[in-house]
Amino acid sequence: MKTGITIVLLSLALCLASGLHAADKYAGEIFYLSPGVANQAMGNTGYTNENAISATWWNPALLALKGSNGIELMHAEQFEGLMQFNHFSAVWGKQNRMGVVITHIGIDDIGLTRLANENDSIGNSNRPYVWKHTNNNDLMAFFGISRSLSDQLHIGVTPKLAYRSLAEKTGYGFGADLGMLWQMNNSWRLGLVAKDFFSTQVIWENGTQENILPSLDAELGLRTAVSKKRIPVLVSLAVETQTDGRKEAATFSTGFLSGDLHAGIAVLPIPQLKVMAGYDADNVTAGLGIYIRKLFLEYAFKNGSQDDLGYSQRISAGWRW
Repeated sequence: MKTGITIVLLSLALCLASGLHAADKYAGEIFYLSPGVANQAMGNTGYTNENAISATWWNPALLALKGSNGIELMHAEQFEGLMQFNHFSAVWGKQNRMGVVITHIGIDDIGLTRLANENDSIGNSNRPYVWKHTNNNDLMAFFGISRSLSDQLHIGVTPKLAYRSLAEKTGYGFGADLGMLWQMNNSWRLGLVAKDFFSTQVIWENGTQENILPSLDAELGLRTAVSKKRIPVLVSLAVETQTDGRKEAATFSTGFLSGDLHAGIAVLPIPQLKVMAGYDADNVTAGLGIYIRKLFLEYAFKNGSQDDLGYSQRISAGWRW
């Protein structure tokens, strides 16, 4: 068991280090927008929760566990409606579960400007004007597969594809994420995910190529029950580590390494209701989940960020079996 954990940890570290060459800062932002409503309500955590329908994106190793099968449709308005974020998630199978996540990011009515006299410099007599409006759209697909190395240790991989259309320029992206889940005991579990370990790239129609920097995310999850009624409680503590030196844009930073902290809690006072709250990199989150037989409805809210980009809301509906 210890040997297996050591091998997986070394593999994750080598995958992370192998992608640190010739990469472009912020090139992978489209892949970092996380799906899932309950995940955002719990501070943008989810690397140890196998019941999330969007587990394929969070940690493909979760697919090795006997979690919920189902489908989920989500709509989100980011930054007070400036950006639309939608996704479809599905998990299915018994012995060998598989998953898929399809996401769409859209920004409409973007004004393109040009100078009144393009041969002259900008000034009071030569001001830019909006000559055309365009849209930005990103479409991504994630496919998750997993394997159990033992009853406590599970691994998984998520190949991913992307199509980008930005201001009439198009490009294609491809790569993969590698995940691990260690069930320490009946209450505690540890999730590790190396995102973009397989030299994730975006290739544009003009021949320009962007290499996406890898990241390493870790989460400690606790499942327990409180009071005489044994009310289920889920707690998640996570750190998202980037290698692009975000400095003041991150919760903490040193050299090229930066990171954000996340924490979440969910309480189920009755089986039909889940109350959630969290901390998402300097932002407060909250949400509710309503579960009626196999159907569910979830809502999440994230308060406005310090850079005045505004609040975000998410709502999803789904079916579990």
